[in-house]
Amino acid sequence: MDFGERTCMRICCRIFAGAWAVLAVGCSSPPTLPPAQIEIVEARGSIPIIWASTPRPAPLPLLTHSALLVPVSVEGIADRQFLMQLDLGHPTTSLLSHKWKDIAARGGRAADGPIAALQLKVGELSVTARNVSVQQRAGAGVDWLGRGPELIGTLGSDFIDGRVVVLDFVAGRVTLSRTRDGLASTGAVFQPFSFQGRRLVLPALFEGKTTRVMYDSGSSAFAWLTDEASFQRLARPNVRVESYPINSWGNTLNAHTVATDANVTIGGITLPITEVSRIEGMSALQEAAVRVLGVGGMVGNKLFLGRRLVIDTAKLEFAIE
Repeated sequence: MDFGERTCMRICCRIFAGAWAVLAVGCSSPPTLPPAQIEIVEARGSIPIIWASTPRPAPLPLLTHSALLVPVSVEGIADRQFLMQLDLGHPTTSLLSHKWKDIAARGGRAADGPIAALQLKVGELSVTARNVSVQQRAGAGVDWLGRGPELIGTLGSDFIDGRVVVLDFVAGRVTLSRTRDGLASTGAVFQPFSFQGRRLVLPALFEGKTTRVMYDSGSSAFAWLTDEASFQRLARPNVRVESYPINSWGNTLNAHTVATDANVTIGGITLPITEVSRIEGMSALQEAAVRVLGVGGMVGNKLFLGRRLVIDTAKLEFAIE
């Protein structure tokens, strides 16, 4: 599914916000967040993954897996299904103002200010999200006559807070559950992780050193995002760098990706990184914030394709299968 540049619009800003949150976790108090206000009726339910893709300038191929989207129905809108991005690099669920305005109008609701209670059907799950923020964005509203997908917002990490989530990148499905009974294989090895500030920070072994990386399902198309110095060091020699523009909150920045022979061990599983990426245009402060993730690593969904990631935010343990 091709959503163009808009699927990547938050990548660079999230690098700063996410990495700075990790800096706070490691060096001072974690950021203060309101308690998660997500209620889910079912004890367990499944959600299909819909991958978005983004075109790049010729001759570069399509940027596949550029966003992890899930189907969503909104109460009171019986004739339309929407999409939301599952972005575990963002601590709160939110809607886009230009979409919510039209949805609220059709449902007979006020569109101003936070949404006191939003009833959603996310896959098999009946969800009530309270005090949902509305992110101000310019753009076209809902095309009620069209059949194209309508991306209306983000399911953040508050969606999984206190629950178990299985990101099954083999079957193309997300499972959310109150317990992990029966969700992992008997041989799965669980390890502790940090969820302070609702950021998923995983222990890792990289280049013989113990470090940490932040997992951001919103930076989906990238296996390993890093700073320029690490990018140059990890790049495979004599391999061409792929460069292309991305849109970040209305600003056009350049992404650079190159093949690498580096591996990282996370959850006892050694994963080939395959390629590293950096974003040109980040400030020195942003790059410094990224570097506190250990070797400057923020990992996206691409690193885990073909595997299952089981994250238990109640017991603060995870496993990779």
